[in-house]
Amino acid sequence: MSATLKGRAGLPPLPAELANRAVFPDDRGYAMVRSSYMAAGSPAVVIMATTADEVAAAVRYAADAQGPDGERLPVAVRSGGHGIAGTSTNHGGIIIDLSRLDAVDLDPDAHRVRAQAGAGWGKVSTVLAPHDLTITSGNFGDTGVGGLATAGGVGYFARSQGLTIDRVRAAQLVTADGRVRWVDAEHEPDLFWAVRGGGTHVGIVTEVELEPTRMNTRSGDASIIYQEVGYAVTDLGAFTQAWGEWIDGAPRAAEGFLMLNATGSGRTIVRARNVWAGDDTAAATPVLEAALGLGQVFEQQAFITPYPQIVPSPGQPHLGQQAIRMRDVLVDRADAEVGRAMAQALADRTTLLGEIRALGGAVSDVDPSATAWAGRHQRALVGTWLRPAGTVAEDASFAPLQQLGTGTYAAYSSDVRPASAELAWPGDTGTRLRALSEQVDPEGLFTQGHSLRRR
Repeated sequence: MSATLKGRAGLPPLPAELANRAVFPDDRGYAMVRSSYMAAGSPAVVIMATTADEVAAAVRYAADAQGPDGERLPVAVRSGGHGIAGTSTNHGGIIIDLSRLDAVDLDPDAHRVRAQAGAGWGKVSTVLAPHDLTITSGNFGDTGVGGLATAGGVGYFARSQGLTIDRVRAAQLVTADGRVRWVDAEHEPDLFWAVRGGGTHVGIVTEVELEPTRMNTRSGDASIIYQEVGYAVTDLGAFTQAWGEWIDGAPRAAEGFLMLNATGSGRTIVRARNVWAGDDTAAATPVLEAALGLGQVFEQQAFITPYPQIVPSPGQPHLGQQAIRMRDVLVDRADAEVGRAMAQALADRTTLLGEIRALGGAVSDVDPSATAWAGRHQRALVGTWLRPAGTVAEDASFAPLQQLGTGTYAAYSSDVRPASAELAWPGDTGTRLRALSEQVDPEGLFTQGHSLRRR
């Protein structure tokens, strides 16, 4: 490895503490770090930081580095590398990679866990489960702590625990001036507000302290009841109405995700993943049995399992292998209108499949002004997976659902245009978040991807 950017005339040398952390295009191993899961990249350098101080040094370096014509280089930040928009890599720029910051330390007596940004949520769940503890997260274990714990976190315990950001009690943050800060409700509370739902608007989160939830299971290993149901649906509007009423009326321990595929014969195959937070079969059975009455069932299974078993962590290298595009909106409720709009979207040849995730419950308990996630009243996330057919075709395919959206989960969308950011951080939330971003990052170092800042 070199102490300078090879072949990039006029760029400054790397500081001494980063000389052995940089991977360049002609270095062995570059192919394994150049890309994310969602996009292939060709960065000028990938800085594999191992401490918060090294992240700070990388930030200072990135702020000063210029291209051969004096242009600012794009800067990407990567924790798990699963960002849907693919903006954790770039072409010709700098990547600050946090994957080596992957420690997870639990203090069960204090009811706190510290997790570094590069750790996957599968690792977090594995550390917590033997103590009968969980933290709501996404549904894939390789997703990085740094992305999920700052963006939102719509997981299998959303209705019972809220979003992942609602469990964050403190965060270590590196701002654009290269300072390392610990922020919480008492120390720099404005920045603490921003990192919970504001993504990278105010810097790079390198570590979070979270409060897990005790499951109180008989087994003591954070077991949950997991149900999968396959439905053959001929009237998606009626089915979605029934499903929405079922999940809204269910106890908060119940959570439901739907994956939807059009068959081309007027039917939709709907696969439901239902989770009961805990192993209380007496309480769960009537609720899960009611789910079987929502439509024509062609297969179903239910079992008790420790939570880590349903957040798989394959640990595959990231080579830009997932070429799909994704869109989502938050809707006030999952009802017949949403179902009919989903049927229209699924009928478009650009759409591969649809998705509906239940919100509400503990998510809605939080005041909309308490964090930078403003979507507290909506009771469902609705999205589609798309062929990469270009913006015009993708917009057209998602249009029936887009018009019903009253918000969006930015981190679950490939759309990084300003209108999407304004839907994710609307009104007073957006005004406050933009002002904080301009205050701590006046030069716009962290404006790649989903950002309220004009670029």
